[in-house]
Amino acid sequence: MRKNKIDRKKLNLFTVYRIKGLNLDNLLNTLKNKGVTLYDVTKTDNKTVELAVNHADNEKFFAITRELCYNVKRIGDKGRYRFALSLWRNLGLFIGAIIFTALSICADDFVFSVDYQGSGSIVSREIDGYLKARGITQFSRFSDIDLPALSDEILAVSDKISFAECVKVGNRLKINLELAKEPVKTLDLGSDLVSDVDGEIEYIKVYRGTALKNAGDKVCSGEAVCGGFAKIKDTEVKVGVIATCAVKAEYVYEYRSDKPDDDTAAEIFALVSFGDGEILSINTEKAETDDGNYHYKIKIVYRRILYT
Repeated sequence: MRKNKIDRKKLNLFTVYRIKGLNLDNLLNTLKNKGVTLYDVTKTDNKTVELAVNHADNEKFFAITRELCYNVKRIGDKGRYRFALSLWRNLGLFIGAIIFTALSICADDFVFSVDYQGSGSIVSREIDGYLKARGITQFSRFSDIDLPALSDEILAVSDKISFAECVKVGNRLKINLELAKEPVKTLDLGSDLVSDVDGEIEYIKVYRGTALKNAGDKVCSGEAVCGGFAKIKDTEVKVGVIATCAVKAEYVYEYRSDKPDDDTAAEIFALVSFGDGEILSINTEKAETDDGNYHYKIKIVYRRILYT
């Protein structure tokens, strides 16, 4: 006898049956008279009844129904410990599922393949060589790879591409590459992208190099917004900057006139004097001076695009 066999009678478990046949009332009375306690008796039609029997009465229940030639079908179990019983019955499957889940989680961290997409895929051999030199091969761990930093490194490897993006897709390292349509215009190696106006950063997109400012930051003329370097693991290396940045700035022009309605002329002179940039708004303020003339102050809010 198995030492670990479950004694269902002690678990207060019930078995649910569906019985089909004639004279169901006679059957129910017979079961009760012979000491089989019935629970949750439900008649679905004149020839079908569903009921629950305590596991302690199962043998007696089957002996009676077998003698009376009824069609009996077991539906399932019910009771407080039915889940524990189901778990015990399927213990092997449950343990297997835990092991499979654990292995799946661990396996998800490994690189099974490297896939290239985009027009820059023609330089994949060159990039493959670099990845191997960096120790990134099949079965490398994603947790050991800084994907944004790797994207910067790949851009620094080849001047034939203008964009690189490394992403994890399942167990695949997907590398999107865009081929440069013309030789990439970069600053001198190690130089920075510098703002030539005072203003506020609207956005900054860095494809090679390191952003020194974020959207919403203030910037002064002559201040760097992107540095000509990249950090590879714990080492800082010089790279040619490939970046673009939008700065929201203001230009103020002052105009004097003896006419009280010279707003249009003032704005025209302001626009002629204004330099490069996408104008977002123009606002004119007018004030009368002590000598009877008029002072016009034109404020132009514009967007300056910095790029390499």
